Amino acid sequence: MGIKITGIEYYLPKKIETLTNLKKANKKWDTKRIFHATGINKRFISAKNEDAIELAYKSAKKILNKFDKKKINFLIFVTQTSPYKLPSAACILQEKLSLSKNVMAFDINQGCSGFIYGLEVAKHLLEGNKSFNHGLIVLSDTYSKFISKKNSSCRPIFSDASSSVLIKKTSNNFIGNSEFGTDGRGAMSLKLSNKEIFMNGSKIALFTLSEIPNFIRNFCKKNNLNKNNFKLLALHQASKYVCEKIKDKLQIESKKIFFNYSAIGNTVSSSIPIILKECDRKKIIKKNDIIIACGFGVGLSWGITKIKWSNLI
Repeated sequence: MGIKITGIEYYLPKKIETLTNLKKANKKWDTKRIFHATGINKRFISAKNEDAIELAYKSAKKILNKFDKKKINFLIFVTQTSPYKLPSAACILQEKLSLSKNVMAFDINQGCSGFIYGLEVAKHLLEGNKSFNHGLIVLSDTYSKFISKKNSSCRPIFSDASSSVLIKKTSNNFIGNSEFGTDGRGAMSLKLSNKEIFMNGSKIALFTLSEIPNFIRNFCKKNNLNKNNFKLLALHQASKYVCEKIKDKLQIESKKIFFNYSAIGNTVSSSIPIILKECDRKKIIKKNDIIIACGFGVGLSWGITKIKWSNLI
């Protein structure tokens, strides 16, 4: 018994903010230097009436337009920017989507590693409960609501976004072993305080580059994976500097890694699902291809898993 991903959809807000826009409000910013480090010029900003739940609703509806919502057994909502401390954002989303009252619905407060965490929880729910056959993981964040235009470490990087991933119980396992890590010593390097997100970019980058390449390397060794037998490394899209450094440290050829930070920015927990959807749409990945997915960041937390690709609805 196992599980597989059968559907992915995502939503990006209509408003786009560029470095040129930010330069107008911050005359002293060296936007050329910022772009050289981040590789990000434009980001997507949620409207005043678009919170994380509303974004989540818009990506989930795309999935449910293709799939019978009555078959959904559980809803996992991965978010750190719910407009409510209580109730659970998942409960609100359950009602907005008109899902069955028999659905299990709960939140996971996790950021850039959130997709890997959510996928692992979904896997155990499907494998452990005989009555569960389908689950929906919804990932959504609106970091921009907590980042002022004067915040030079965060505003040029983070995009608001949501993604929804449909999971199905199968006879064969398409989601392999997963591994995770946590180092709370660096927790305050990326935090929300007094309604503003603070990030110590240099400490986050140092953590990432000292921990993640070896983490990926060791995972591949344990799972008998090498550069010849996986098709794609789906990395969390932190920034150009981080992603390129990881690529260089692992000595992975360009065709085995997909970057989209330049087009949409850092979309937090949605970054990996968006990559998978785009690579499927562009036929970069096809049925039975092996994918390594790795998320890392706020917490500090990280996670990695192996995915055998299957056709999406």
